[in-house]
Amino acid sequence: MMKDAAVLEKGGLKQEALNKYSFIYENYENAEARVGMKRMAQQILNEKVQRAQMQCMSENFESALTAYDDAIAFRNGYPSFELNTTGNLDESQRECRNRYIDKLYSQAEAYVKGDDFDSAHIYIRKIVALDRNNQKAMFLEAMCDILPNYNAGMVALDKQLWRDAYVYFSEVCKIDAGFRDALQKRDEALEKGTFAIVYKISNNKSIADGMEEALAAKIKGVLLASENPFMELLERDDLEVIYDEQQETMTPGFEYETGAASGKLKRARFILSGELVNLEVARTPEAKSKCDCYAAYKIYSDKVNCYQYVQSASCNATFKFKLLDAETGKLYKSDVISFSDQDIGKRYSYEIMKKISLTSPTGTRDHDVNLANMQNPETDPLITEQEMLNKLYSFIADKVTGSMNSFRP
Repeated sequence: MMKDAAVLEKGGLKQEALNKYSFIYENYENAEARVGMKRMAQQILNEKVQRAQMQCMSENFESALTAYDDAIAFRNGYPSFELNTTGNLDESQRECRNRYIDKLYSQAEAYVKGDDFDSAHIYIRKIVALDRNNQKAMFLEAMCDILPNYNAGMVALDKQLWRDAYVYFSEVCKIDAGFRDALQKRDEALEKGTFAIVYKISNNKSIADGMEEALAAKIKGVLLASENPFMELLERDDLEVIYDEQQETMTPGFEYETGAASGKLKRARFILSGELVNLEVARTPEAKSKCDCYAAYKIYSDKVNCYQYVQSASCNATFKFKLLDAETGKLYKSDVISFSDQDIGKRYSYEIMKKISLTSPTGTRDHDVNLANMQNPETDPLITEQEMLNKLYSFIADKVTGSMNSFRP
């Protein structure tokens, strides 16, 4: 077997020779076989290292790193042989990896400068796979998120699309509030895009004032809760007061310094008016009918009568709103909102029939009924009128707010 191993070694079949020497040593503990094992292992390692170095010098970095991994794994498989390499094998692999990272970074940086962020992301991901804490890669990653939004924000500003610009610059500020003038541009877009409105109730004499006031309060509350940064809601309901105060600012006796209230009023660029065109809230009388006692109460007896009481309530309404320019009267929005809802309430009762005869054929009195297993049926209370109106107010307020949040002056 030793001769066979020597023949394999002489023929350059190093791995086969190593396997043969290993078999001999493991089974017969032959010292010469162990020497042959080390000799073959060293030669194989040298070839693997040389292959990795050549690949790295040719900048075939992925193949080089794979070859280095193979060489290191082979070396670690024979720790007792203390195999040697020219230079530190692990350090050589790190240097090759660093060269590859530098090349990837240069390519990614070029793509970022050329606004090709998708391609840049591909190379950044490769860097992170090699070094997850690479600060330069993290910087480029941030640029890939910042620059598209910043550039889009600048275009939106140029086209006076204030809301779009605000969104783009806000995204930039989330990542880096100190990037260039992003914070200043965001605030500029917000300032130029902000508009103020007042809400006016259009009085419908057929609707109770309390309902109109409650609906107006709900609409204003939902508008405020939407936290639309571009919309400022001024607390004015009476349009005649607005007109009077606007006229007051034009009189010779008006002093600008003391006209804070009117100054605030003049910022009301739009008037949002709403009117409940019709409102019908109805409740039907409670209808009584016999029902299955076992299904309702789990009572099984022909001496018990069970009843179901059903009552319904409904609400139908139409709301009309429009958005006007406070100065020119130009109509920007007009819409009609319809609301229809119905609720059904149910409750149950039972009664034991009166005695018909003293005894039954079984000897049990007719009016003796076993209620030990009785269960109270689940009832469905009818919604109150105020609860129904609250649903109406919320529905209309949500619709109006959605329309206003999508409005762009």
